[in-house]
Amino acid sequence: MSRRNAGFTLIEILVVIGIIGLLAAILLPVLSSARAEARRAYCGSNLSQLSKAMQMYVLDHQSTYPVLAARPTKNPGMISLHDTLLKYVKDDRLFRCPEDRQNFFKDEGSSYEWNAGLNGRTQDSILEQVLGPSRTPMMYDYENFHPDRGGGYGGKNVVFCDGNVGR
Repeated sequence: MSRRNAGFTLIEILVVIGIIGLLAAILLPVLSSARAEARRAYCGSNLSQLSKAMQMYVLDHQSTYPVLAARPTKNPGMISLHDTLLKYVKDDRLFRCPEDRQNFFKDEGSSYEWNAGLNGRTQDSILEQVLGPSRTPMMYDYENFHPDRGGGYGGKNVVFCDGNVGR
């Protein structure tokens, strides 16, 4: 009677490695997409917090929005969004979108652009009355940082004057 060695054959090991490789190929795009959506949600949360900070600013300044540079590097004499809201948020990380790979946070002080159309206007001004506060953008990503899911704003997160965040 011959005794066979306990163990796996080369073919069995290769089959198992092939199956693991196939499963990894199927799951990696799904996991990558989930991570991108998590970063988009993180960015949307930042915008929501910044809109709340802006509401506190407006309450402190007779219901008037500040006059801010949309891009501080292009308007060096104007105050930035970052400098205006930092005393209300106390944490620089709120100004950085995790998908900002173009260094807007580093260069501009924020990954988010201020809607210069609101500069110096009172809250519920004609601009908000025409579009409605739920459709008047307050701040948004500088660029299309996120995958476009079709919502009218490309790959940008947008926070509106009423505080809701859209895509």
